[in-house]
Amino acid sequence: MARKSMSIAQLRRELAKREKSLATLVSRRARVAKQLSSLDADIAALGGGRGPGRVASTRGSKPGPRKGTRTRAKNKLTLPDALVAAVRKGATVSPAEAGRAVKAKGYKTTSKTFGVQVATALTKDKRFKRVGRGQYERVK
Repeated sequence: MARKSMSIAQLRRELAKREKSLATLVSRRARVAKQLSSLDADIAALGGGRGPGRVASTRGSKPGPRKGTRTRAKNKLTLPDALVAAVRKGATVSPAEAGRAVKAKGYKTTSKTFGVQVATALTKDKRFKRVGRGQYERVK
């Protein structure tokens, strides 16, 4: 229909028709978004995540952490305090052994360089004494 030759009544009918069509599309979009959300929850429950064949969620939604980011682990104790709790007094340990002991006691970490952090904590903490290369003794 050429818009220049349309009467006011015809324009109003066309506008009403388009508004009804818009409402239908918005309703349909909401229904599909709900289904997509349900599918995302099912995939997450099965341990799935974003993979090569996975399409990004709808714009504006935040499904989880961005690729390459990790959430910081929450612990009740600091790493040095956890080391003291995990290693008995008088024991000699390497940073690797100390790290395994701390994790066995429930210390959580997402660090790729946890061993380096343990070695640094053992070196700086006065409750541990370096007795040889890569060997630390708990003294206090």
